[in-house]
Amino acid sequence: MDIEFDRGIKVSEGEKKLLLDPSHQSDIGIVTHGHLDHLVKDAYMTPHTLDILGVRLGERRGKAVPYKKKIDVGGFEDITLVPAGHVFGSAMIKVDGILYTGDFNTAGGKTCGKAEPYNCETLIIETTYGKRKYRLPKKESIEHDIKVWTEMQMEEGPVVFGAYEFGKAQEMIAILNSLGEVPHVPEKIGRICDIYKQHGVDIDYKMGVPEGDFTAVVTPAELKKPASGLAGLARKQNGSLAYLSGWCAFYPFFRTKDIDAQFPLSDHSGFDELMGFVERCDPEQVLAVHGSAQEFCSAVETELGIDARPLKN
Repeated sequence: MDIEFDRGIKVSEGEKKLLLDPSHQSDIGIVTHGHLDHLVKDAYMTPHTLDILGVRLGERRGKAVPYKKKIDVGGFEDITLVPAGHVFGSAMIKVDGILYTGDFNTAGGKTCGKAEPYNCETLIIETTYGKRKYRLPKKESIEHDIKVWTEMQMEEGPVVFGAYEFGKAQEMIAILNSLGEVPHVPEKIGRICDIYKQHGVDIDYKMGVPEGDFTAVVTPAELKKPASGLAGLARKQNGSLAYLSGWCAFYPFFRTKDIDAQFPLSDHSGFDELMGFVERCDPEQVLAVHGSAQEFCSAVETELGIDARPLKN
């Protein structure tokens, strides 16, 4: 079995060939989720991701594959997609002793499942937070801090959160819903939320111009100085603004964004979770992609005694 980067992660054996997260339209490609750095037309993907593709790329063109249904692609006859816990519809890919995580999160979220380990011979793992210093707080703790801060700031005026439009925005909407709040969202986020609702994900949100005090979830662009859109409206009403990103655990964003707070809400696994996932999968070899691949492989070999190397583009 050969595994290499070739406009995606190419898995081949004899005449059989498969592309994982291809960088171009491909009828032998499998897309793991609907973020734009992974999303292409014509490939295989979960029904959720295919519907997201229709909204984000303007054309619903691809092949829908439900979780855990075996499919045959490029000559490989035992391929299954399982939840990755990254965003709504995200999938890990199992094929012939290989597990490819794509972007994944062992903590999961309110609007998606969570990644579970599977025993495999080769684990291809994303390592966005692959350095030892990239240790994220527990998700429950982050959500608690967000809720406490929100309730305090709502006494002063509107509260607005900036988050990536697909995935994190919907997680934040669910957190606000748990406080009894129905946040306003711009159309760009709302059209994606509509897909969640169509698939039975219970989130409540509003579109349009709010009146009086309000909560909102907006794209990070609205938090650029000076704040604009719903964030700018909140500022005019003595409101509070916050930014959501896993990188908030390591870097301050107060100089570049018009915010009062930041929270490290992540849809990726941190270093400790990455290492724990490798240990539970118990592979013969680890191939690391994206982010801090080299540093992570060194940690895997040193601490777990498993052969590991970066899979370079």
